[in-house]
Amino acid sequence: MKRSRPVLLIAPSVREAWDDAIAPWFERVVPGAWKHPLPSLVVVPTRGHVNDLKMRLIAKGSSHLGLQFATPASLRALLARDDAALAAEREHLRLLLAIAASEIENRPNDSEALAAKAVARAPALLLRALDRLETAGWKFQELGLSSFAPVVQRFNELLKKCGLVLPGEADRKRLQERARGRPEFSHVLITGFDGAHWAEWFLLRSAVALAENATIVLEEPRQNFSDVDLCWIGSWEEVCGEARRSPRATTSLGDSLFSEMEMRGGVETAKRFDFLIGTNFSEQAEAITRQCVRYLADEKCTRLGVIFPGGGALPRLVATSLERLEISHNDGLAHIVPGIFESAEWQAWIELQRAPRLNSFLRFLNALPDPAVVSPQISRQVFEKILRDCYKEVLLDDLELLQEFCATRVDRKFQSAAEVLRALPFLPPRATLAQFLEQTYAALAHLNWKQHALELVNVARDWSQRLDAKFSRALFLRWLEETAATAESARSAAGDHPYARVQLLTVARAQNQEWSHLILAGWNEGAWPPRAGAEFARPEEIRSFNRSVQQLNKRAARQGSQGEGHTGVRENHSLYLGPGEQRAIASRRFDALLESVSEGVTLAASLVQEDAPERFWNPSECFTELYLKTRREPLTQTTLKNLRRATALLPKPAGVARDVQQTLIAFNTRRDPSKPAGEYDFALRPNESYRPVPTLSVSDLERMVSSPAIIWMKRYLGVEAREDVANPWAATTGKWVHHWLANIIEARDRRIFSAFPSLKEIDNRIRLAADERCAELRHLCDLLGKVVPDWWNSGWLNARYLARHLGAKIGGAKGWKWMATELSVGRDGAVKIADGVELELHGQIDLVLAQNDAASFAGQKIWIVDYKTGLTRELKVSDLHDNLVRGTTLQLGLYALAMRERGAAEVSVSIISLAVKNVASQLSVADLAPHTDVFADLAQMQRTGVFGMKGDIRPAFGYSAPYPAATLQIDNDILEDKWALTHPALVLEKEEWETW
Repeated sequence: MKRSRPVLLIAPSVREAWDDAIAPWFERVVPGAWKHPLPSLVVVPTRGHVNDLKMRLIAKGSSHLGLQFATPASLRALLARDDAALAAEREHLRLLLAIAASEIENRPNDSEALAAKAVARAPALLLRALDRLETAGWKFQELGLSSFAPVVQRFNELLKKCGLVLPGEADRKRLQERARGRPEFSHVLITGFDGAHWAEWFLLRSAVALAENATIVLEEPRQNFSDVDLCWIGSWEEVCGEARRSPRATTSLGDSLFSEMEMRGGVETAKRFDFLIGTNFSEQAEAITRQCVRYLADEKCTRLGVIFPGGGALPRLVATSLERLEISHNDGLAHIVPGIFESAEWQAWIELQRAPRLNSFLRFLNALPDPAVVSPQISRQVFEKILRDCYKEVLLDDLELLQEFCATRVDRKFQSAAEVLRALPFLPPRATLAQFLEQTYAALAHLNWKQHALELVNVARDWSQRLDAKFSRALFLRWLEETAATAESARSAAGDHPYARVQLLTVARAQNQEWSHLILAGWNEGAWPPRAGAEFARPEEIRSFNRSVQQLNKRAARQGSQGEGHTGVRENHSLYLGPGEQRAIASRRFDALLESVSEGVTLAASLVQEDAPERFWNPSECFTELYLKTRREPLTQTTLKNLRRATALLPKPAGVARDVQQTLIAFNTRRDPSKPAGEYDFALRPNESYRPVPTLSVSDLERMVSSPAIIWMKRYLGVEAREDVANPWAATTGKWVHHWLANIIEARDRRIFSAFPSLKEIDNRIRLAADERCAELRHLCDLLGKVVPDWWNSGWLNARYLARHLGAKIGGAKGWKWMATELSVGRDGAVKIADGVELELHGQIDLVLAQNDAASFAGQKIWIVDYKTGLTRELKVSDLHDNLVRGTTLQLGLYALAMRERGAAEVSVSIISLAVKNVASQLSVADLAPHTDVFADLAQMQRTGVFGMKGDIRPAFGYSAPYPAATLQIDNDILEDKWALTHPALVLEKEEWETW
């Protein structure tokens, strides 16, 4: 069939476009569409527009059998099937651009090197500009940005080598190749597009060129039109001929262009405007849902749109609230359902390959559903403990080094850990794309991830062999993350109704439709108009770039065939939409939304930001201006708070009844200061027979008096927060120093005590042990071709100095002839502290000095010494009770009382540190005798399982261990009252301020 000339229709509004152009087109085409050998096509900007047109057809009782509906993305995929050139995916183009930039990074020209580094780190920004320029028919060289020229030149070379083209170039070539080809569509209707869609210019023209009959319906520019919109219409007129106007567009406007109300600055409209303010997203979502219920109860509510600036938590909360109320709706934003490439184990594997370090490997190990795939011989917990212990020994976060260190241990479990790490495949630091993919398939096969391998087979099969350039592992992994995407959009059953009255959409998807009511949700500062995104160059270069683009747009536009004032783009060109044009388009879309409403509009915003609750969040410009225009008063902070109170008073719809009585009981009980800790306060029920008595470490007992809830969760629930390894040097230094000081004595040969060595022997043995540690690490690094870092040497020298300093203080002790190091306590059962007071504990005394060599402690005079590598001061008899309750003296107090019960005649304790000058006895067991009730209360806590809670969860000043489970903070005064009722012996005698 011979092609007819395309028909261009221009209507003043959405309604006129439907009545005068779109509906007649459907009436003419639909009856015979299913009979025609070629399909009929309807092209609209968004899926929301597709649903709107289908809903209109259903309302008229008309079918759309034989019609295909397409958005630009689906139309491009439809037309690309017969393309000779391969249009690359965005992620492939980003990889090639990053490779090109990485090859230029080390050039001597500073400006070129800096530009290349910026592009290598964020290639998407420059790629976006290149694609827009290509679509507009220009080359990057015409902009005069010399710093980026080498990167772009190399990028074009890689594109040519791989046989790929930019999407804009593919659209333009497609139009040139198929303009005179055979038709592929019988009828084509294009509607809803405007000056915001210059990126689709060649794509839409291809659809027109492939149609036997084409109709293009455009909307008349509004009062805030720009040259971009006029050029859009003029360019279509150059393709289709002079546009036909809707008959209603010529209606007389009357004697005046403005009504009296409009001339006074008001708005002449029957619409009702409401403004809702919630404290946060949760409150705002609840208010939006209540407003939806109010609107739906109005008989005039034929179509309700809830419009969001974009996806995120707010649309998800609104959709969930509507589902809870069983309100059918179309969730146009949906929510993401992760696939295999969004799983925790895949993300952890990517991170492990990017940085083969301890924490990344442990995250990967813990993310695996079945760790036996990696570690069949040892459990996950044992494996993690082995690696953490090894790291604390070497303090170099390198998985290859940890593997060799494990291999040097004689323990079979350490050997197994080394074998697991050795067998785990890792990607090389640099390789070609084909080599990287080959290694990736080998790694997936090792993990038995067959589905992952199948999904990756077709990722770059057509061009990976053509790319012979080597590049870094980081670039490959970033590309792999972007390419391997299996996430899908999902909706609840209540939100999967495309033709429902309630539509949840973005601003773009809500355009070119009619609404009876609109709710503009999340209209805070920066939401709409959206903030300008990051750019590929420095601000001054971007300003120069934008000036060049404006000149290119002027060169692309020309006078149209209809004479002066009629403009259109030159052949093979389109316009480039810069930041200014995009902001103007965003403002126009907002105005278009307001014009499309017939009854009521609601704008909603939050008072605080979700990611920074302490920061006030202003409404957007659109919100503020519309409030001023409709309410005739400014939007002040006081007004916002009043709106927040009024929003909270909206009628609450009846929902599904939920039993929250038990939650309320727990809430009130935890906040009752007149009752001791009970089952809701980290305690076992007092009337239950189940009473496990966990064995506690001495460190646990110290923390029981400061953070009892954390120890209770650790020992009774088996949960604890991850260890903070951000700065492990303090802990490792202490471990090294204690280990080296433990070697100052000769082998005991199953005896308790060894002879007290001389000061010179102590120093020699400390230096020997410390030097062995350094030599061992140097040997491992030499095996792997690595160098021991200077910072490691500095930390080791500091630990060596501390050990020698403390050793010198020990060597200066007089009157003691025998000593024992690292003496275990509690290994043989419960430790008796006093009559009727026993604790299930385990600990290790750093140093015990004695005057006589004996097989037991009976009748001995004993001095217990505890090493501190910090600046801990000596123990004092004053305020001993409070020091025990704070935990600072508790450890040595437990050891002293345990030694007394083992028969020692005299027991004294001391701390030795850099801050302690005189090495002598600091406390005696006699000093501890009056405070036995403190230890008795601790024993009762262990026996009954009733701990309680104490202190701030996140103190404003100082450090507190993180809670492993979500826990609500209780007022400190309440906690102190409950603690005093539960553990009266563990209450401070003096307030904190009294000890200053």
